[in-house]
Amino acid sequence: MQHPPLPQDKDYWILDYSWSSRGGKWSEMTDVMLIGEAVDACGAQALAEWVAQQESSDAQVDGQPRSIFYAGGVRGYLNETEDAAPAARTLYLHSSGQDAFDSLSYYSQEIAEFLQARGCKTAMQWAEARHDRRDHQLAWV
Repeated sequence: MQHPPLPQDKDYWILDYSWSSRGGKWSEMTDVMLIGEAVDACGAQALAEWVAQQESSDAQVDGQPRSIFYAGGVRGYLNETEDAAPAARTLYLHSSGQDAFDSLSYYSQEIAEFLQARGCKTAMQWAEARHDRRDHQLAWV
């Protein structure tokens, strides 16, 4: 499923509480997902490094076992992008609760700073997933 990138003038997802009223019903129990794509080799490598530095645990995504990372109020996983250049990677950041949107914005900024510190010149592309999506359902094992 393709998610269009957000219009942005920053390398991170700008906090937007109005997302709670877009893309399906939202509550504190909703799994909010932000999608970040690194579109060049530097960004893909740096993103993989950032993920590797986080705590990890076993979980399930869409009923399939997989390792996920967690940091503060976010959890997620990294996939290589199938329909793009081999160096591209897609990051799926999940959060929930009262601070879900704050956590997603904060960690997107952390990731942007990490990529910049690694010398990456191309910005991540960020997209908001619908709250009522049927895919990327993350559950702890």
